[in-house]
Amino acid sequence: MTTSLDGYLGGNEMIKRALISVSDKTGLVELGKALKHFQVEIISTGGTAKILNDANIPTISVSDYTGFPEMMDGRLKTLHPRIHGALLGRREDPKDVEEAQQYGIRWIDLVVVNLYPFQKVAQATKKHDLKDLIENIDVGGVTMIRAAAKNHEHVTVVVDPKDYPTVIQRLKENKDEPFDASFRYRMALRGFRHTAIYDSAISETLSAYEWDGKDLARREFPLYHSTHGKLAQELRYGENPHQKAALYRFQVPVEKPALSESLQGKALSFNNFLDSDAAWRCLIELPAKSTVIVKHNNPCGVGIGTTEVESYRRAFEADPESAFGGIVAISGTVDAELAHLMSEHFFEIICATHFSVEAREILQAKKNLRLILIPDPQTKGHEYRPAFEGKRIFGGYLIQESDVLPGFNDGILGPDATVVTKRQPTANELSAMRFAWVVAKNSKSNAVVIASENQTLGIGCGQVNRKFASESASLRAKKFQNAPTKVCASDGFFPFPDSLEYLLNSGVTAIVQPGGSIRDQQVIDACNEHNVAMICTKTRHFMH
Repeated sequence: MTTSLDGYLGGNEMIKRALISVSDKTGLVELGKALKHFQVEIISTGGTAKILNDANIPTISVSDYTGFPEMMDGRLKTLHPRIHGALLGRREDPKDVEEAQQYGIRWIDLVVVNLYPFQKVAQATKKHDLKDLIENIDVGGVTMIRAAAKNHEHVTVVVDPKDYPTVIQRLKENKDEPFDASFRYRMALRGFRHTAIYDSAISETLSAYEWDGKDLARREFPLYHSTHGKLAQELRYGENPHQKAALYRFQVPVEKPALSESLQGKALSFNNFLDSDAAWRCLIELPAKSTVIVKHNNPCGVGIGTTEVESYRRAFEADPESAFGGIVAISGTVDAELAHLMSEHFFEIICATHFSVEAREILQAKKNLRLILIPDPQTKGHEYRPAFEGKRIFGGYLIQESDVLPGFNDGILGPDATVVTKRQPTANELSAMRFAWVVAKNSKSNAVVIASENQTLGIGCGQVNRKFASESASLRAKKFQNAPTKVCASDGFFPFPDSLEYLLNSGVTAIVQPGGSIRDQQVIDACNEHNVAMICTKTRHFMH
C-alpha cells in the first residue's frame, strides 16, 4: 500500500499548526498575533482560548479538534490520541503517517505550554490545604511538554514567555523554516528541565507533610530534597589547576547570585568564587563601609570605619602579609583615593558596591585584577542569603539552616548571652566583642579572633584545637601593643584554661565564647584571677 506523506511533513519545513495552553498568560496575545499573521492554525484550551479569541485571534478548541468534550471539571481535556499522536508521531515513518491519516490526527508543529502555578500555591498554602495543592498539580501540561520535547526532531516546545520574542523573530526571518534542529533541541532541554523542576517541587512540597488519613503534620525537613542548577560558566580550573570545574546557578529555589557582575579582569576560578563568597558572607553582617580581606576562604583582615578608605586601611594593616594575593570586599564605593591605595598591592579580586569612573581608570592598569560589582550588603544582603545551605559528601549531601546572627546593632551577642565573670565588660569592650564575634563566625573552626572596636588584630582559624588557634591569633596581635581595646572571640568553648595564657600575654582584657565545657568554671576562675571580663553566649558558630 502506498502512503501519501503530503501534508504530514510540516514539522521540519514550516509551522502549520500550534497548540497553546498556558497558565502564565504573559506575552500570549503578541505571540498569537504573530502566529495569526503567518497563518498558523492554533488549537487552544479554556482561558487561553478566550484571551486569544477576545484579541481577534481565531482558535480551534481542543474539544472540537479531538471530538471529545472536556470532562471532570477540566481534569480531562488534552489527554487524547489526537493530541498526543500529533505530538509523538514520527513523520518520516510511513506506518505512523498512515495511522495518523486513518484516525484524523493532524501534526502539531509548535507547542506552547506552561503549567499550573503549583510552587506559588504551595508557598501561600497552609498545612491543612492539601486539596488546594493536589488540584494545582498539572498532568496534561506536563504530558504535552514531555511528548513535544521527546519528538523535538519534528516539534518545537516553548515553556517560557521570555522565549516568545525569539520565536516571533525567527518567524519573521524565515517563515518557511523558522526553527532549525539546534533550536528545537535547546527548547526541548528547557522543556525537560521545566517539568523536572515542577515534579521536584511537587515531591518536595508534599513530602514536607505527614498524613495519617485525618490530620496533616509538617515535617522539620521534607522527606525528599532536590537541587537544580543551570550551567552558568566553565571555570579556568578547580581547587587545583589539574581539576576541571564549572559554576552552576540554582534554579529551585531561585537564588540570586550576589557575585555576578564582573567589570574587568580574567575569568574567575573555582577558588576565586569560594573566596569572594566568603568575603560577601562576612560583609553582610557588618556595618556599611566595612572592608573584609579574605585569603583561602578565611578573613585575614577586617576593618570598620566612617569611610571606605579608613576601613580598608585597618583591614590591610591587620595582616598585610596574608593580604598579598587576597580578595578584598567593601560594602561601599571604591573612589580614586582608595583605588590608588589598592593599586599599591597585589590583590586577585576587588568586590565593591560601586566603583567610581576615576577608580575604574586607575585599576584598569592592572589587567589581571578582577573587579566585581556586588549588591549593597546592608540593604540587599538578606535577599541573597539562602534559607538552607549544603555540602556534598560521598554518596549524598548534607543540608542545614543558614546560621544567621542578629543585625549588627540589634543586640550585642544574642538573647542568651550572659556575663559570667566578676568584672563586667566596658562599653568599648562590648562593641569590640560584637565585631570580633561576627568575624569568628565567618572563620573556619577552630577560630579565635582578637580585635579592637574597628579592626581585627589577630585571627587564628582552621586549627585542629583551640590552643593552636589562640596561639596563632595572639602571635599576630602582639604587634598591636598600643591598641586601646583588645578583646577575643572564640567560635567554640575553651576546653581547658591553657589557651588563656596566650590571650593574656597578647593583652586581651575581655573574651566572648559560647561556653558549654565541663571545665567552664576553671576558665571563668582564670579570667577572674586576671580581671578579664567574659561573656558566654550559649550559642556556638562553628564553620567547617
